[in-house]
Amino acid sequence: MSIEKALRQLIQAEMDKRLEPLERATRALEAQAGVVHKLASLFGGPGLNIKRGLVGRPRKQKTQTRGADKASENGRNCAIITCHRAARSKGYCAAHYQKFRMLARTGRLPSSWVEHASPSSIEDVLLPRGRAGARALAESRVQEGE
Repeated sequence: MSIEKALRQLIQAEMDKRLEPLERATRALEAQAGVVHKLASLFGGPGLNIKRGLVGRPRKQKTQTRGADKASENGRNCAIITCHRAARSKGYCAAHYQKFRMLARTGRLPSSWVEHASPSSIEDVLLPRGRAGARALAESRVQEGE
């Protein structure tokens, strides 16, 4: 027998000896869980969730934050008709203000998109994305060069 094989057997025997109490406790817990599941099926019916239980604090109820009732400190909503977020800059929410800046920078800002527009007064612009967007930008650059 080689030294390596003897060493492996020695380590395996030591590990088995050390892990025996843990294995006994695990078997006992599994037996208890089996009893609990049997009792639950008898008394609680199929809808009882043993794992979740009723321990701890109840979950916090979610509050409705979307919609026309959410306005910024100045009481204004975004200028885009379909958007109900609070206005942040120049009458637009953060997302639509970034879109406003990008459209202005690329020279594609529609005439209806004005600064400090009244809430829910402007129709949103759907921009082409991906290859169609790249093609549209290239065409706009060609037209600007003419």
